[in-house]
Amino acid sequence: MEPESLRTRIAALSARMRRAPSKEALAAIIAGEVATYSLHDLLQLRASVEHDLRHVPPGYRARLQPKMMEHLFGTHHAIVAGHRKGRFDEYHGPPDGKVGEFCDLLLGIPDRDGEEEGDPRLVFLYYLIAAFTIFVCELPGHPVGTPFPGGLLVEERDGTYYCPVREKEDDVETSICPWCPAEQSTLPGDEPL
Repeated sequence: MEPESLRTRIAALSARMRRAPSKEALAAIIAGEVATYSLHDLLQLRASVEHDLRHVPPGYRARLQPKMMEHLFGTHHAIVAGHRKGRFDEYHGPPDGKVGEFCDLLLGIPDRDGEEEGDPRLVFLYYLIAAFTIFVCELPGHPVGTPFPGGLLVEERDGTYYCPVREKEDDVETSICPWCPAEQSTLPGDEPL
């Protein structure tokens, strides 16, 4: 897909996402776009994620990669299954007002360095899956159990999600963390005196 065509497609979808009156409607908008991707595209996205993890220490990668793949394929399956049913009526209420800010991130995808980020079309698919997770399901962008260096994990306690890097990734321009519903977990050394 040509960058200008992708830019137009992202702009149109972002405008629709911003106007979604409910999580159910937002889910249908995202699912309609995700359904245009093939299984081959999803496998290419998997290969891209695996490629991005090549510099991660092997022991950590062995714990992180399966969790990422489970999340990627599981969420994709939920999106496609809802699209095939033609409904997402299990999601209620209005979407988080930050959807518009997230759409601003989407609009920048065609302008990123393709070699560093990978195929912009697949980057868009990754962010659509993240948008579904965060804004429709109200789940953390990194699922419960995702490991981080130092043995820290994304956790759920009493219905609240906690992430050890939630507030540590704000300086990463392309991070999904600013929209994640998880709260910052207390890291060793962060405890008040």
